[in-house]
Amino acid sequence: MIETLIANKIMAKFGGAIMFQKYLIPLCIVAIIYLVSTSDALTNVSAGLAILLFGMLSLGSGFRVFNGGFLENLLTSSTSTAVKSITFGTIATAVMQSSSLVSVLSISFVSAALLSLTQGIGVMFGANLGNSAGSWLIAGVSGMKISALALPLIVGGVLFNFQSSKASKGIGQILIGIGFFFLGVGYIKDGFEEYKEVVDFSQYSMEGLYGVLLFVGLGALMTAIVQSSHATLTIIISAFAAGSMSYENALAATLGTSVGGVMTAVIVSLSTNIDGKRLAVANCIFNFSIVLLVIATFDYFVLINSSISTLLGLEENSVLRIAVFHTLFNLVGVVLMLPLIPKIATLLESIMKDKDSQVDKPLYVNDTIVQYQDTAFIALTHEVYHLYENAFELISHALGFSRQDIKSQDKIDDVLKARIWAKEDVDIEIFYIKKIKVLFNAILDFSTEVQAHTQDKVYIYKFAMLTSASRHIVEAIKNMELLQPNLKKNSLSKNQILSNEYNALRTHLAILLRSIEEINIDEELHPQVAIVKLKAQKKAFKRIDKDSILNIESMLSKKEISVPSGTSLLNAVGFSHNIAKELANAMIQIQKTRLELDENQNELEKNINDGSVSE
Repeated sequence: MIETLIANKIMAKFGGAIMFQKYLIPLCIVAIIYLVSTSDALTNVSAGLAILLFGMLSLGSGFRVFNGGFLENLLTSSTSTAVKSITFGTIATAVMQSSSLVSVLSISFVSAALLSLTQGIGVMFGANLGNSAGSWLIAGVSGMKISALALPLIVGGVLFNFQSSKASKGIGQILIGIGFFFLGVGYIKDGFEEYKEVVDFSQYSMEGLYGVLLFVGLGALMTAIVQSSHATLTIIISAFAAGSMSYENALAATLGTSVGGVMTAVIVSLSTNIDGKRLAVANCIFNFSIVLLVIATFDYFVLINSSISTLLGLEENSVLRIAVFHTLFNLVGVVLMLPLIPKIATLLESIMKDKDSQVDKPLYVNDTIVQYQDTAFIALTHEVYHLYENAFELISHALGFSRQDIKSQDKIDDVLKARIWAKEDVDIEIFYIKKIKVLFNAILDFSTEVQAHTQDKVYIYKFAMLTSASRHIVEAIKNMELLQPNLKKNSLSKNQILSNEYNALRTHLAILLRSIEEINIDEELHPQVAIVKLKAQKKAFKRIDKDSILNIESMLSKKEISVPSGTSLLNAVGFSHNIAKELANAMIQIQKTRLELDENQNELEKNINDGSVSE
């Protein structure tokens, strides 16, 4: 009954959204198609817009084929200072003609802790400046016969795309993207030239502050809707070239693209952690600040822009003046904001704090990085360590220790004597649901999705190893849950012999946790050496397991413990052995993924072919 009431409430709450997604969105699309088909002017402009956006998608897909870790590695190695971060963001965006792609990478890297917030802010600021290169490209080709250049590129791209190699397909996607980009610009330009009386922004032309605000808002709205500042800039430049928009209104609309352009980063950040959201807010601060500054001093910026354009020899009606303005206000923004980047990062970290929650959540993996195998691998490794840290906390408390006890340099025996047991028991079942299961599910989902996006067998193997490591960690928790009920009771037993045996189990597991912790924090330790140490720990627990059976039989024969106590102790020894084995296996598999690919290619390929992923 209760479940039914809850289900009804959920349906009442979300039924409207489901109805909208299922029925109204398709109806809206059909209505748009009908309206576009009834107007030749709208047909040309909207077709050009659709073609241009398709070209941008193809261009992004082509560059993703080629990044293969190169772009990610370059991003992490070229952002050590604020100036380098801005330079990288500028160049990368100018080359790929996609501030969205650079923004997504930056947010993903910051959320995965591969870049600091300060470095990410620098990259995002640079991406805004690099985005102005698109206006130069659009303005530069607007006076050319686009189809003469676009169609051969599309034909060549299609032919490349039919080739079997990944590189050829990537080249094909890039050529197709550039071709459709040019073709879309041509359609939009032709639409404004042929139907400038119908598609006429000049009828809304206004002077002064109200005119600036109106066209800034128009530029922001168009960019937010189509999610592409390049598409909006094409419309603005084409309208200005056709005389459908005045010079100052075109500049104001261009300024508005910076406001609407923040939507992509904001949307992407919704699926990331708090650092990703901070970076999206930093991008908003940059764009909103410079837009407000330019609006407040608009006449001065127009005057400076005209002076620079004149020095460059540009005619008064040249569309390149819009590109000059786009570069000008972004450059001013970067110069003004550069010294403030550390302060912005500090401010955001102090204001935007992660909500305290008893339920843990993934810190590193998110849907935005599944297409970047190197980034995804590092993020997944961090997330598995995150899962282990939670397991470390749980097992430590279940053994009657604190994490500080395990991580300290004090002898475990001394800690055991100083504090027989922790003050509060940990509820393993609740802890598992809140801090283990949620991470394990996220790791499985992410690993499955990433493997579907890569064809590299070595990486598929490494992702499978990390997933298997997380399973071993979960299995250790389940064995801890079975061990816990009798552990505290019997370690405090009045029977000193029985108490000593259980405390010995606690000590052995605590030493194992400490050994793993020492391996994890030793960055200079070679993975192969770490694996040898972990395997030694497994063998030690196997010996303890065998010796315990003989020892328990001896205690039973001497009637030092009762038969029920002996049975419980045998089970406890088995559970502790399983915990040690699962944790060691998890860490061994993580260490195996750290081995350099070029040193272990043959071994990895052999394991892949044999299908031996688990230890």
